[in-house]
Amino acid sequence: MGKRILLVDDEKMILDTYSSLLDEKGYSVVATNCGRKALEFFSSHFFDLVITDLAMPEVDGFRIIEEVKRSSPTTPVIVFTGKGYRSVKEYVSLLGAYALLEKSSSNDMFISCVRNSLKMIA
Repeated sequence: MGKRILLVDDEKMILDTYSSLLDEKGYSVVATNCGRKALEFFSSHFFDLVITDLAMPEVDGFRIIEEVKRSSPTTPVIVFTGKGYRSVKEYVSLLGAYALLEKSSSNDMFISCVRNSLKMIA
């Protein structure tokens, strides 16, 4: 069985596209468009990696990073966002995120980042 990944984004197209891509690479993906549901899933299931958008209604990606790192400090978090401003990149790094990728990144770069983050816990 592949590594378990929690994918969080409020855009259905992003969830569908990247869930399929990760599935093709052999990962087991749980995808949700709701930050609150993501935290519920994370508190009741084991995940090797969390990939989250930042700007979402109700519970944003910043809170997801904080909660994941509080309850499971070794679980890597990749932030996948529309705009990777330097100040945002520095802030998510301080919160403990492994990486910040812009959604305009290539699929190869995305998968490479996923693989590298999972090597940290292997």
